[in-house]
Amino acid sequence: MSTDSSTTLQTFTCANCGATTSFDPRTQTLRCPFCGTEAAVRATAAGATVPEDVGKLVLPFSIDKDASIDSVRTWLGKSFFAPSDLQSRSTLDRGQGAYVPFWRLDADASSEWEGEVSETHTREVSRQFTDSGGNSGTRMETEEYKTWHPRSGTHEGNHRAWVTGSTGLTQVEGDQLMPFPEEGMLTYSADAIAGYSVEEPGVDVAGAWAAGDPKIQQMEHDACAVEVERLTRVDTRLSNRQAAVCYLPVWLFNYRYDNADYRVLVNGRTGEIVGKRPTSRQRVVLTIAAIVLAIALIVILILLLR
Repeated sequence: MSTDSSTTLQTFTCANCGATTSFDPRTQTLRCPFCGTEAAVRATAAGATVPEDVGKLVLPFSIDKDASIDSVRTWLGKSFFAPSDLQSRSTLDRGQGAYVPFWRLDADASSEWEGEVSETHTREVSRQFTDSGGNSGTRMETEEYKTWHPRSGTHEGNHRAWVTGSTGLTQVEGDQLMPFPEEGMLTYSADAIAGYSVEEPGVDVAGAWAAGDPKIQQMEHDACAVEVERLTRVDTRLSNRQAAVCYLPVWLFNYRYDNADYRVLVNGRTGEIVGKRPTSRQRVVLTIAAIVLAIALIVILILLLR
């Protein structure tokens, strides 16, 4: 929603989905961008506390509403397994642009690892055989085998993890919307977010690190795994942790098809679409039947050629 630098934004927590959204206090009604619930805003509520030493950044929208609507309409008609009339019969709401909070977590990683590498050798072995005439015997054949040798080392790395701070978006949805290009990030201000609603973080910095630590640990584990064929142990220490809240642009739409509601998200910078489409049971059954028929024909052909 439009605001300016002279207006103090307030926050409101949706009673339906729990998302906390910033809004202009002159607004009389607010429509939750995540679930579409409309409510009169007469009281304020705070999201998670963001420490003063944590940076706050915003990435402006570069894809407008009309373009995002066109993209969603095209997306609705693309899936083979969706009903053939999904694009024509679905009712798309007016949508809403929102700045969704993500925690950007950076840390240095220092690891000690152990693993194994292989060396390939060849040897001659005696094998039993039976020829086409039914005669059996033995013959020498060459086979490869491996020997494994221990290796150990250290690794230093710097990793960045993104954790959704949203109450309205799941981490899975946030991961699917990624990546957001970081070029063009601005310092958070009322002017920078003017014209859009803003969800306040529903996850504090401690909760963000609780979710982000395993992500960073896994990144470091994967980096160490490159050093050997079998990674057997990794001990990692994280240091120089830095966190920032980044408000990232997302278009949120809801559509209705056959009395069921679905949500679609559009990355406001890249146009990446995340959402669910209903599945046509008839198309699924026909596909399975076609696969079974193809397998049966292959089996029959093999039997005939014997």
